[in-house]
Amino acid sequence: MNIVIIGGSFGGISCAREARRLYPKAHILLIEKKDEIGFIPSGMLLYIEGRMPSLQDAYFCTATQLRAEGIDVALKESVVDIIPEKHVVQTDQRSVSYDRLVLAAGSSQDSQILPQPDESQLTYKEFAGAAQFVDRLAHADSVSIVGAGQAGMEAANTMVSIGKSVSVIESMDYPLFKYFDQTFLAPFLETLATIPKLDFYWSEPTLAIRQTDTGFQVETAKQVIDSDLVLTTVNVHPSTQPAFTAFRRHSDQTIWTDDYLETSHQDVFAVGDLIQIPHGVTQDRTYMPLVNNAIRSGVAAARNLREKKTPFRGGLRTVGTQLFDWYLASTGLTESDRFFYEEDIACHHVESQVSLFESTVIYGKFIIDAKSQRLLGAQLLSKANILEKINLLAFAIEKEATLAELAQKDFFYQPKFSAVTDETFSWSRGDANET
Repeated sequence: MNIVIIGGSFGGISCAREARRLYPKAHILLIEKKDEIGFIPSGMLLYIEGRMPSLQDAYFCTATQLRAEGIDVALKESVVDIIPEKHVVQTDQRSVSYDRLVLAAGSSQDSQILPQPDESQLTYKEFAGAAQFVDRLAHADSVSIVGAGQAGMEAANTMVSIGKSVSVIESMDYPLFKYFDQTFLAPFLETLATIPKLDFYWSEPTLAIRQTDTGFQVETAKQVIDSDLVLTTVNVHPSTQPAFTAFRRHSDQTIWTDDYLETSHQDVFAVGDLIQIPHGVTQDRTYMPLVNNAIRSGVAAARNLREKKTPFRGGLRTVGTQLFDWYLASTGLTESDRFFYEEDIACHHVESQVSLFESTVIYGKFIIDAKSQRLLGAQLLSKANILEKINLLAFAIEKEATLAELAQKDFFYQPKFSAVTDETFSWSRGDANET
């Protein structure tokens, strides 16, 4: 079997490695238009924080590693056309025949709305942009960040930690709105209001970003904000390559796939940030450009290349992060998502302490089906590291478990690390409201 994969990020690399494991005699070629593969977008922040010795270390995989695993890698080679009827990929250097083709070109952070002076200097999803931003950061005292999603808030956290004055501009009225309900974030939002050199501009859509003689200006619907440097962390969107026009697409330009990740053309699959995936609760197809979804879809596609027998189960939009001394995690539905769920929901709020001898509070919010009591979503907030708990909750949602069943789960007990009863998963100190 001759397998060709277009794209060298999380989805493409995970697909290539799983395909090599499953099909030891197959020829696998990964084509990447850039001169490297496997860059970690948040690696720039880790480097700035001193957690990596250099930006060049911000890779989870290299071409050398893949080649050592028996996977051919072609760098600096762009796909210009795909002819699915002939099973041929045309690049700027050659024609390549395939038995199975996987589209894994990922997403772009380029704004589809904002006119910008030089996009590569304002984003950090790719190595080149990250390197330019790092070079300019050394001479900047102030940074404006457009977008208060997870990427924007993590960038703000890093910039403040190294002493920069930071302005965060967001069109919504609070941060992380995709993952958390506003009222639940109250303790975290109170902390944000007290942090020196950190200003937020809520409910202010960005209209333009202009480069000036001394730095940048961000024009919002209400004002103009000056800073030495700008970082845009707006929502990513699917890579819209001209070569993909042969394939059926949704209105948001994601590529249509069936339950097995095969596109509208036989023997061609698509993964990662190029596609919509089933929501693990509603089963509606939605765009979830997250690393974990890219990796899982890449693995699933590889398993279906010889025979379509493993449907992709979709995702729950599970995230976790640390911001300004708080740990935040979320999975599944939020209360704001209730309009996407056909049945009535109920919300339960709990507070518990980390362990018998550590009084740090864990705040929890659980979204459940009002009738069946099935867990649909969870949000956690604490100054203790509770991120691993969200994986258990995501698994519980997948298994259609109830909170009552979780309360009976066999958790370990050790007083240094746990409370006598893990009230995070109990209603005994919670309240509920039905929606």
